[in-house]
Amino acid sequence: MAIVELREYAHAPTGRGKGLQKFSFSLSPGDAFSLHADRIDDAHLFLRALATLEPPEEGTYFFKGEALDFTKLRRLLPVRRRIAYLGTDAALIGNRTLRTNLLLGRYYHENRLDLEMSDDVLSMCRLLGIEEKLDLRPAQVALEDVRAAVIVREMTKGAEVFLIEQAFVVLARPVVELYIEMIRKMIDSGLPCVYYAGLTQYDRLFKKRDIYIRDGVVSVV
Repeated sequence: MAIVELREYAHAPTGRGKGLQKFSFSLSPGDAFSLHADRIDDAHLFLRALATLEPPEEGTYFFKGEALDFTKLRRLLPVRRRIAYLGTDAALIGNRTLRTNLLLGRYYHENRLDLEMSDDVLSMCRLLGIEEKLDLRPAQVALEDVRAAVIVREMTKGAEVFLIEQAFVVLARPVVELYIEMIRKMIDSGLPCVYYAGLTQYDRLFKKRDIYIRDGVVSVV
């Protein structure tokens, strides 16, 4: 069964995009798609739609066969926890430390504040070079450190779907290589992924199939 299915979906344009004309799309275990678009804003919109961050003009979103109601935000939160969204607009809360940002999801879902960071999360922080910066706020660290913290947050929350946009922007070279290896292992394990690299050398690193968006028309090959 598909984990995510967008049925007869359509979106109005955002930014300089053309929007998304009516389309259907599903994402199942083992799927790995490379996303290509003639307009960056349309690629971004497509990923946000998959992440439940953009309510459709038309159509229905199914998560594991259950139709979602976009008028009830609280009911979307458990679904969003199962979707790792690594879009260029994925951010941290500015008045909280990196550590608190990484624990916020657990605070909410476990309804506790006396939580410590798990060994797996600390290990990834160490790998991505932010372990010594966890008690600083986003404005006190470099942009690449903020991006690394977002990666840690999304990669360690137990997601079942991964949506990745221009993943290597602002990351330092050693971190890029580690991140590539993380994504490879994730895809090899069968976790479904949609990846948009833009016009970089990473465009075809991981894909098994392609999604094209041209003048707002979505096609899968």
